[in-house]
Amino acid sequence: MSPVPRRWPWPATARTATLASLALVALLAWALNGDLPRALPDSDRPFAAAAARGVLIVAVPPRPAPTLYVGKVNRALRAPDPFAAALASDLARRAGLPVQFLLAEPAAARAALQSGRADAAIAGLGFSPDARVAFAAASYSSGRGMALVLGHGAVRTWRDLRGRAICASRGNPYAQRAAREYHAGVHDFDRPLDALLAFQAGDCAALVDDEFVIEALLKQADWSYYRPLPGTIAAQAAFVATRAGDTASTVFVGDTVMAWRRSRWLATVRKDQAISLAFDMFNAENDLFCH
Repeated sequence: MSPVPRRWPWPATARTATLASLALVALLAWALNGDLPRALPDSDRPFAAAAARGVLIVAVPPRPAPTLYVGKVNRALRAPDPFAAALASDLARRAGLPVQFLLAEPAAARAALQSGRADAAIAGLGFSPDARVAFAAASYSSGRGMALVLGHGAVRTWRDLRGRAICASRGNPYAQRAAREYHAGVHDFDRPLDALLAFQAGDCAALVDDEFVIEALLKQADWSYYRPLPGTIAAQAAFVATRAGDTASTVFVGDTVMAWRRSRWLATVRKDQAISLAFDMFNAENDLFCH
């Protein structure tokens, strides 16, 4: 006896509609999980203007170049601040674009964003109201600062810095906060190396820098005459800025900064910078630089 063919209980049109609905639900689930690439209009893409241009322009602070000279330095020659440049390069990489640096001090960096000459600024900018500039929600400055003083000197605590001078490189996020909280003055220098040399020359009562820098210096014999003050100080907050109204870019930058912090990538960059500076100082003390 021939088997009786099984029949669907619904009409063909109902079956088609049900299958289509199930497929749509599956697609929506994939999209919510972030597994489905979504084509966004240009206006909703991060750094749409930069993508159209083919390069991400980031304003960063300038520093003398080359950085290794101890003697006469031609300060007319400028290069990007290494820390800001590292952050800008990774931001551009994540955006899928090459990076171009625009050398600008903080005020000029803000103006470059306002005029559209820069897509982003990593220039030590604090969070402040500005109708033409937007700021990522999370600060990219991180870590702790330490103060180094003469081992036999009169400065024993952070409070002893009141009315005294602190040596630091320009834009140092720890020194500015220390000066404000402990009523000290800051002698700032173009290069971190200049701040270290000035401190050794006795121009300041303390050197304030990243804990990684202080720890690296104290491993060198020539720094055995100094000691760190008890305790540390947090970095002054600094934010990546973008053009106001470009919500997609602001969100993208905020997500990037949070990813940097979660992965401790910022600490890795700071440690690399500290090792490089300590090596430069070792060479300077041993007269290995060009003069």
